[in-house]
Amino acid sequence: MAAQDAARPTGDYVLAQLDAVRQALALRATAHPDPALAEAGRQLGQIDAVLRRQLGSATAQPIEILDDKPKAAAMRADAAAQRTRAYLEAVAACRGNDAKALAAALALAIGQLATAPVAGKPSPPVIDAVETADRQPLFVIHPADRPLAFAVLGANLLDPQCANPQVSLTDAQGKPAAAQPVITAITPQRIALRLASTAGLQPGGYVLHVVPQRKAFLVGCTRQPEAVAALQAAAPLHVVIDYTLVATCRGRGKLILGHGSLPAVTRRGGAVSQPIDASACAEPESYTVSAVAHFGDDDQAAVGPVTQPADAVITAGLPGGLTLSWNPAIHTLFARAGTDLCRGSD
Repeated sequence: MAAQDAARPTGDYVLAQLDAVRQALALRATAHPDPALAEAGRQLGQIDAVLRRQLGSATAQPIEILDDKPKAAAMRADAAAQRTRAYLEAVAACRGNDAKALAAALALAIGQLATAPVAGKPSPPVIDAVETADRQPLFVIHPADRPLAFAVLGANLLDPQCANPQVSLTDAQGKPAAAQPVITAITPQRIALRLASTAGLQPGGYVLHVVPQRKAFLVGCTRQPEAVAALQAAAPLHVVIDYTLVATCRGRGKLILGHGSLPAVTRRGGAVSQPIDASACAEPESYTVSAVAHFGDDDQAAVGPVTQPADAVITAGLPGGLTLSWNPAIHTLFARAGTDLCRGSD
């Protein structure tokens, strides 16, 4: 029955999906309080109330046979549920500022869907997903001087009998972004886009506007209501790692060789280092490293203590794709930022 409902969803099916994601989002907000999540939950409640009002007694009817206004409300409600589910799946491995940016992107996306006018059009366009080129959910962009390929998915995004839709990117206040997306491929359900560079995006929310046309009898192609998607430009990466390095010295016991902070990690693929004066321990038997990584927004994670023989390299993993290493041959601590494990960002 679930598969049948999903293939031809009814109003009841969409309401059930909304209820499920609202409960899951409330659990996330309890575990990780954030005003953006509270706002997203409030807007989902508003979407639910509007949909119930539009459906009236027709909740058991398939969405596709509903009148124009309840159909539009149901499609937007379904889009809100899908976007929230994608957020919940993507955010699990996100830390600090990335997690905060994902929450802000979700709140902006749900807010756009909640406040969109319910226009009485027969085939309203709607965007229910934004994804990267490798089909991972996309909520957060890390500005960089390189192209970004991404896509939006939904319904009624193109009428093949009409010209391509107008596509534009603005900030949350409606100001056009310096770089505008270009369509690279398009179907009624998916638009592939390319931004030449994201370096000019300032941290904050951005809205992608898609305005398609639809062929109508006698009047030709006419402008449709816009479909929107929301993204967040992230603040630059900034992770500070506090460390303690202890040596076990022959005949002397334990000795703290280093205690402080590594230079901040500020870019993916980057590395920072800190030389340690180990001369106080002439005959080390082992080294022990422990550390706390600070990701921003009061989010932190500890690793260690990790102990290895004096001639062995110590490598410890931290959340967010970070690694901390101690190389005893050159008496240096290293921190590296590898692949971002946050699935909701580029």
